Amino acid sequence: ASKAAAAQQHQAQQDAAVAQALEIARESPDGASDPTVSKILELALSQIWGKVQAQPDSYVMTRDEFAVFNFFQHRFQGDKTAVKARKRYWDHTR
Repeated sequence: ASKAAAAQQHQAQQDAAVAQALEIARESPDGASDPTVSKILELALSQIWGKVQAQPDSYVMTRDEFAVFNFFQHRFQGDKTAVKARKRYWDHTR
């Protein structure tokens, strides 16, 4: 397998882990406090926020990225960059 294919597969596995962690965090009252779940979601959030900050006026989150971002929306209360990123997502989803 090529490096690109391997990287793509790794990304797919990472995305699946993030989706699963998010589901656990949402479904169970103490799911979000599980260290593994928390670590996966925190890492995903920091990657997503990094992309948003790198392109604050143009980056559009994917559906999966938005799901993670939305889960942590309380952290971005009043953050103009976050507000614009959320609006951009909805503008592109319609």
